[in-house]
Amino acid sequence: MKKMFLPIVVVVVFGLAAAFGQDADLLQKASAGDPAAQVKIGNQYALGQGVARNSREAVKWYRKAAEQGYPDGQYRLGGLYEVGFGVPADPVTAVKWYEQAAKQGSPDAEYRVGFMYDQGRGVSKDDTQAAKWYQLAASAGRPQAQFKLGEMYETGRGVPQSYKEAWKWYFQAAQQNRPEAQFKLGKFCEQGLGVPENTSEAIKWYQLAIAKGDSEAEESLRALQK
Repeated sequence: MKKMFLPIVVVVVFGLAAAFGQDADLLQKASAGDPAAQVKIGNQYALGQGVARNSREAVKWYRKAAEQGYPDGQYRLGGLYEVGFGVPADPVTAVKWYEQAAKQGSPDAEYRVGFMYDQGRGVSKDDTQAAKWYQLAASAGRPQAQFKLGEMYETGRGVPQSYKEAWKWYFQAAQQNRPEAQFKLGKFCEQGLGVPENTSEAIKWYQLAIAKGDSEAEESLRALQK
């Protein structure tokens, strides 16, 4: 009887997985401790892909990966704590997991740590720390971090004020189709901030932002063309 127990369990577990559209091999890897597979299972439960959406199961699988030191698991678990999905919202714990992932070089986590310091969520507000983490994520190509870093250079928060540096980071974000960055480039060209004043360039950037639904760019272009 005991010899039959394990095969029956395997059939039941993986049969259920198949019934819910979950990949049996992936579930087997996750159950055996593969952190990448655990994150994928967590994603399925978080998004309801192939399985019924289940926040607690998402937390369980992300936590398994996070506790093994897997940065993507740490980042995603931090996100659940930040928004309160499957766990009580807890920004302090969110920062803890984000920082662990960020220290392993996760650009997404670097951005979130920067954002938490920028907003004073789960940590004391600290512009210098925010700029530091935004810089890391921005240098890794994250457009949202590039835009935020551009804002910090424009206003001199956490970094020396520099329109040229602000332009540099806004430009990188704009090249990745961030409309808010395209709007900023339009403003800089219109007002000659960090670059020579250039109305035609301002119009170009405004139009790009407008095409993506940026209402501020629409207002600015209308005012410029009066």
